[in-house]
Amino acid sequence: MAIFDQDERRAEPRTRTSFFAVEIRGNDLYYRLVRDISPSGFCFDEKFPVERPGDLITMDFPLPGSATPIRIRGHVVYVEPRRGVGVRITDVERDRYARLMALPPPIPGDEV
Repeated sequence: MAIFDQDERRAEPRTRTSFFAVEIRGNDLYYRLVRDISPSGFCFDEKFPVERPGDLITMDFPLPGSATPIRIRGHVVYVEPRRGVGVRITDVERDRYARLMALPPPIPGDEV
């Protein structure tokens, strides 16, 4: 289900979701709860973000049915306590990411 916020300048609809991804920062790994995705970006929850707008970010998203995660690179576009961290994708294997986008959203109450 696509969600539109009137005050956003989003070019594409986003899809609500709920899954853990892995942020890769140097030799460190951080689990992040992804809350929405779109063809050009995604948002994850973070109560105490260290990310800042403009930062480069690398994440591995799980793809159900595949042992190999989807590697995603992007730039942080916003960091807000209530909205989380927004990322614009700059590099991703588009066909595999499209498969993730095609999955049904979580059933309310079954979210992580």
